[in-house]
Amino acid sequence: MREHAYARTEDHQAALWADRLATTALSCQEAARLEAWLSANPRREALLAAHRDLITSAPLGRALVQARASGARKAKPRSLGSPIWTLAGAALAAAIAVIAWPRPALDLKTPQGRQQVQVLADGSRLTLNGDSQARVTLARRKRDVRLDQGEAFFKVAHDPSRPFTVHARDASVTALGTAFNVNRLADATEITVHEGKVRVAATTTRARPVVVVAGESVRVSARGIEGRVKFNPAVADDWRSGWIELNNGRLGDLVTELNRANATRPLRLGEPALAELRLTGRFRATAPRETAALVAATHGLALQEAPDATVLAPISRR
Repeated sequence: MREHAYARTEDHQAALWADRLATTALSCQEAARLEAWLSANPRREALLAAHRDLITSAPLGRALVQARASGARKAKPRSLGSPIWTLAGAALAAAIAVIAWPRPALDLKTPQGRQQVQVLADGSRLTLNGDSQARVTLARRKRDVRLDQGEAFFKVAHDPSRPFTVHARDASVTALGTAFNVNRLADATEITVHEGKVRVAATTTRARPVVVVAGESVRVSARGIEGRVKFNPAVADDWRSGWIELNNGRLGDLVTELNRANATRPLRLGEPALAELRLTGRFRATAPRETAALVAATHGLALQEAPDATVLAPISRR
């Protein structure tokens, strides 16, 4: 009895979350509560996905209309042709429609300074960084995401029959049961794996795909798949928690990340060559000017105020 009551509570909570997700984007506080609720029990992802599909199911809407019409008629004996069986048949048709594929493509776009958490119909979760754009297509035999701009973190629902692949310029990343980040930078795509593993392929070369496991990251450019970097996923922070970590990373990439996280005055480099300046450290994503001042002080640069941006530039030698 207790198990049945627990299931009903879980189902009710999933329905409430599905209804909330059908209206507007979640606030940061709501997204955190949803993440905590989903993480507490693996079966909740499937429950939520089912309820989200039911909400948008046209056959279910028709079934409800039919049920109301049936209720207005004179009651008859409960034979196979009676209203109660008619409603059951309509509900079954709605349930079949829920699992039909393909789903309509989903276009996601965020402005600078704003993140978005999106729970997909299959139960996967996508967190989009600021100034990012993605298109999600869920089909009968595959799940594809095209990351056209910016950065996204993926927590993929397990479904071996439908591979989950992210396409980002020179790279394709296929989940093998995992949580991972894909970051489109100026000259490369960076893939960082936090749980499980992924298969990474370079789309511009004939090199064999590589498997990247939790605690590793790789970069993919027009030259192919570049060297692995190891990290500790248990203690590493990332943009979702307001931090940017670089290990011999480019200044140009740091500026890109800072501008994604902030809707205020942007940062700009005074000379293109500065983009290749190498940095190692941990930087606060939500404090762009303070971070730029730190970089300027430690690397012999000047911080200047232009009409449209704060500029990191070489110190003028006169």
